[in-house]
Amino acid sequence: MESVARLRHYRGSAQKVRLVADLIRMKPVGRALATLAATPKGCSSDLKKLVESAVANAQQNGSGVDADALVVSRILVDGAGRKPLQRNAMLRSVSNYKKRFARPRFMSGPQGRMWLVTRPFCHVTVFLSDDPAVRRKAGLPAEPARPVARKKGGKVAAAVAKAAARPQAPKAAPKGADKGEVKPKAPRATKSAKAPEPAGGQE
Repeated sequence: MESVARLRHYRGSAQKVRLVADLIRMKPVGRALATLAATPKGCSSDLKKLVESAVANAQQNGSGVDADALVVSRILVDGAGRKPLQRNAMLRSVSNYKKRFARPRFMSGPQGRMWLVTRPFCHVTVFLSDDPAVRRKAGLPAEPARPVARKKGGKVAAAVAKAAARPQAPKAAPKGADKGEVKPKAPRATKSAKAPEPAGGQE
């Protein structure tokens, strides 16, 4: 299954965006998001949102795909040319007085000439896939590891249950029990207390 997310007319140079895109190509989604979060580039936060959008698209398709199994199979950065830079992008929500400040910027040149100030734009497309061939190419196992269900109670409860299930050894029979000659035990002798002597003399 393949999921796609697109970012159109992104304000940034395609060359600079490709430097960050090369860091996450053919990497798992979790590692790619961690790399983008730790990259000190201006476009890293926008690419992080784009990858998260591709993961959300994959989960909304209803195919039951696991987000940990997805890999950034492809990421394309295409130049969109240069466009004039607007001082205020919200032209429809400002008054007529402020619209004159929203005109494109110009740079003065020699002999009274004026040049239009432009900025580069680009298009970014991210592809996520959980195909076994793509995972092998990324150096991962073909099938993602499934979490092992842990037993309830921990190690102590497992040791107690194992001891209870262990068969107990029979007690040893006394000597002579097989011949029917079991001698009864003699009672233990107890010390008798001396009787007190009379206090008076002899009669």
